[in-house]
Amino acid sequence: MSTFLYISGFLIGLTIFVYILSIHEKTKEKILQHTKKNKPEPHSINIKTETIGFNKRPPLPPGTRICPLCGSSLEKYEGLYASKIIRGDSASIMIMGCKYCYKEPGKSSRNKQSAV
Repeated sequence: MSTFLYISGFLIGLTIFVYILSIHEKTKEKILQHTKKNKPEPHSINIKTETIGFNKRPPLPPGTRICPLCGSSLEKYEGLYASKIIRGDSASIMIMGCKYCYKEPGKSSRNKQSAV
């Protein structure tokens, strides 16, 4: 008699587990369908290279350094602000700009003058 109770309890528990698992899967599918509906399609941006401002400048002498973001000519000792990014096994450099186009976070662009 006790064996029958153990087996019936096991089957009832297994049935409840499978039922809850199916409800979970259906809910997960509904959530995925809902997010796919509301997710905007990615737009491809086509930029014409002739519209970039510093591409219209006259040819520069060899060895002239320019900022890749704003196109400013850089002197010999002027550098770029950059940071190293490590992704998995590879590392890359993210250029943030030169002293003309990069604004450091937390610093105001206005000069604060004290009232006398």
